[in-house]
Amino acid sequence: MESQFDKLNMTVEERDEIWRFYNETVRFERKIGIIIPSIFALIILIGVIGNVLVVVVAFGRQMRNSTNTLIIGLAISDLCFLLLCVPFTAVDYAAPKWLFPEWTCSMINFFQHTSAYCSVWTLTLMAVDRYMAVVYPVESITLRTPKNTMIALIVVYAIIIASQIPVGNMHGIYTYLFIWEERSACAILSIATGEASKTVALSYFFTFNIFGYVLPLGISIFLYWRMLRRLWDTPRPGNVQPTISPRRSGGEFNSSGSIRNRPEARRAKKKVTRLVLCVLITWALCWLPLNICFFISGIVYPDTLVIAYGVIMVIFQISSQVLAYTNSCLNPILYAMMSKSFREGFIRVIRKLMNFLSCGFCFTDEMKTSTGIDATFYNQVPVSSIKTERTSLLKESSNRSSVQNTATSKTKHVGRSKSSRSFNL
Repeated sequence: MESQFDKLNMTVEERDEIWRFYNETVRFERKIGIIIPSIFALIILIGVIGNVLVVVVAFGRQMRNSTNTLIIGLAISDLCFLLLCVPFTAVDYAAPKWLFPEWTCSMINFFQHTSAYCSVWTLTLMAVDRYMAVVYPVESITLRTPKNTMIALIVVYAIIIASQIPVGNMHGIYTYLFIWEERSACAILSIATGEASKTVALSYFFTFNIFGYVLPLGISIFLYWRMLRRLWDTPRPGNVQPTISPRRSGGEFNSSGSIRNRPEARRAKKKVTRLVLCVLITWALCWLPLNICFFISGIVYPDTLVIAYGVIMVIFQISSQVLAYTNSCLNPILYAMMSKSFREGFIRVIRKLMNFLSCGFCFTDEMKTSTGIDATFYNQVPVSSIKTERTSLLKESSNRSSVQNTATSKTKHVGRSKSSRSFNL
């Protein structure tokens, strides 16, 4: 090390300043190398257990519907992120060099970007599903099936995977010299070396901001705004004026006994909409700081955040990454807190698992399986009841029409009344 100083031809004061900076940086990195991997280990533990429980419960026969199919897709995306991305990032924080083969760098960043995009666009599909269920409950019955939802997920995921292959290929092992110590990291080589043009750097950072955050979040907010207006502005059954025959408006029966105006249906739709909206808001808040880092990185390029803003931005960048990763383990907690179906399903699976591991000594009295389906996650109104009610309403309408026609024919000669019209992730 002394020879390195001699080559640089520096004064004693300059050497002492560099030594002080090097020692402070190493101490800071050692603390980060312990704290951040420990947090990531906790996130992996909670996230894997929670998302596996979500998949097991949502795969149940009584839970099969379009909304839960999307929840399964979201849980699988989070599992891929937790198992294929977070452990490598934790090791990267703990070591000053990239310890894995070079091909793992491209693979990890490909899965990181793919999982992030899959999560947010799955949330967008959930917003579309909720919008159709609330605004067009009758017409969307044939569309909002698990099979069609799975097809939509496959198409969206295929587009995302194809679009992220070039992003994965852009990454490689970047070797650099920190004072006198040789280090390496997984990064986009052209951006890390400063060889990429400003346009290329901006396109990388802003593409993630737009297609991974702003656009899907904007679509979801617009759809939730429309459906919340429909849910909360719908008149209650007691305030609806009865009509001679049901009239259809926007695909829904507007009579006093309609599907949309039923108190239990309205409450169920509000519950599901509230839960899905809460999941979306949680995701938006968790990923907002990291998107801010991406945006600023594009602005200050070819400088880095560390050079531009110092250690404060380093702490902000690390915190934003931890917060974004934490989102992968929060959804199961939200399901357990806000959905009775998932809460009971989690308890039932845990009881069976504990009973199996203890060879039958724990929980010998099996939990009673509820025969009713909780409206919170079963498409709010079962398909059979919707079809039955729709048929009965149509029959009632035809019967009333025939009675009205008979009364009109009898009074034809009397007169006619008025008709009533109602950076890296």
